[in-house]
Amino acid sequence: MRAFGALDARSVARAVGQIGSLSPLALAPFLVAMAFDAMGMHVLLRALGRDVPLAGLVAIRVATEALHVTAPAGFLVADAATATLLDVRCQVPVSDGALLAVARKWLVMRAHAAYIVMGACCGAGVLAHISEPHLGGRWLPWVVGASALIPLALSCGLGAGFRGRPVVARLQAVFSRLPWPALRERTLRWRDDAHAVDQRLARIGHAHSAVWIASAAFFGCWLLESLDTLVILRLLGGPSDPGFAMAAEVGVSLLRSAGNVAPAGLGVQDAGYATLFPAMGMSPESAAAFVLVKRAKELVWIAVGYVLLGSLRYRESSIARDHKTPGALRSVA
Repeated sequence: MRAFGALDARSVARAVGQIGSLSPLALAPFLVAMAFDAMGMHVLLRALGRDVPLAGLVAIRVATEALHVTAPAGFLVADAATATLLDVRCQVPVSDGALLAVARKWLVMRAHAAYIVMGACCGAGVLAHISEPHLGGRWLPWVVGASALIPLALSCGLGAGFRGRPVVARLQAVFSRLPWPALRERTLRWRDDAHAVDQRLARIGHAHSAVWIASAAFFGCWLLESLDTLVILRLLGGPSDPGFAMAAEVGVSLLRSAGNVAPAGLGVQDAGYATLFPAMGMSPESAAAFVLVKRAKELVWIAVGYVLLGSLRYRESSIARDHKTPGALRSVA
């Protein structure tokens, strides 16, 4: 809040008000990003032998993204909700939904690493311009580019099972040797399941075309983060430089990932924009207007997501009642 404490509220309001009837344009990049994300999930599910309609996946993604950005540690809640909705709405077993979540994380982090490198290259001039007066050198683009090693390393670690290594079976073997009889006994019963999971992971990894198509789709999602920023900046009369937008988004995406436990990156994301944009030459009022518009756009999609979630859950309950009704009638008869 201190970053916005000395702002001229009227200037901020004027900047937001000038968007006017063009404000729906700010909503478009998110929906396209969800379509790309759903496409990546669709391809991975087909690698598992599950053919799920793309339109249904888009609805599920918009609904669960609302959970992702509003719940603490929302990625866990969203993954659990996605697996549940895929089970009820699309007849995809929860076990396959869990495998999908792991495969998606593997490729999303790989795509994030590529996005960071691309953003550091495209926005190198802007990042160097920020770095020289504030950090005493032009080395910020190199630091930002090198930070891609973090999601890349996480992706490589998570991807071991997709390369045919018996990761789950090894974990099961480790737990089976722990000195707690109850846990050891339960773990021993999971041996066959562990081998089956490793085989399913390897099946996804060996579907090379599916992996690359899904990676490209998730990379497209990251690029749409920059497009989202660029659209809002243009609506506010800001710069139309894609490199400017990518430089800002790459930096904020790192902050957002680090503060992923906070709902919607609250505070972390806002402070990132409030710091980066003025350093990149924008007025504090324009930066504040950007934050307000971006948060307003997120609130709209959160509301849409919860409406969709309620609709999907209502249909889930209806399906459950339909399954139970014949049995109930038979018992009455």
